[in-house]
Amino acid sequence: MLRVHACLVALLGMMLGMTALGTTALAQEGRSNTMLDTLFAKLQTATDPMAVQSLESAIWEQWTMVPDAAQRALMMRGIAEMQERELKASVETFSKLIEMAPDLSEAWNKRATAYWLLGDFAASLSDICETVKREPRHFGAYSGLGMIRAEMGEYSRAVAAFELARKYNPHIVGIDDEISRLKAMGGDEPADPLGCTQRTAGR
Repeated sequence: MLRVHACLVALLGMMLGMTALGTTALAQEGRSNTMLDTLFAKLQTATDPMAVQSLESAIWEQWTMVPDAAQRALMMRGIAEMQERELKASVETFSKLIEMAPDLSEAWNKRATAYWLLGDFAASLSDICETVKREPRHFGAYSGLGMIRAEMGEYSRAVAAFELARKYNPHIVGIDDEISRLKAMGGDEPADPLGCTQRTAGR
């Protein structure tokens, strides 16, 4: 698992490093979805490292922006608690946000991340399923899923998860090497990475 952390530490840093967004950056849901479509299309063809970094940051910003002030406050508080390693508090905060806005994919993903950092893989896996049900392109959720499956010794499922992450973001540092390493360890058989009841895009 240490090697997985080393490969994807930049991605995890971005997941935990999101800061509060200005209200002028907020968008309505329809506009946000259109923006995400554009950003993902550009991410597929980007070659300049700075452009890739900007596109990744913009996608995370779109996922994190919450128009409602009360919901936005919970999102930012939960992120701050994760940054301070107050993980149980962040779980409680994101749970409140999920109760208020159950369709918000990033609320589920942030709580999944907190559960993962706490070592509660079952709860994290459940929340990842909810995340990708709402945002099937969530490369952050798939990357976290790959880390969990790898640590559980489920190498084929880890490979499948990382391949989904790579499908939507081909620029994740170290992911090609990690997929090759896991395949060499026996992870070359087709597998369902999620184990959810719903299907996800591309699987």
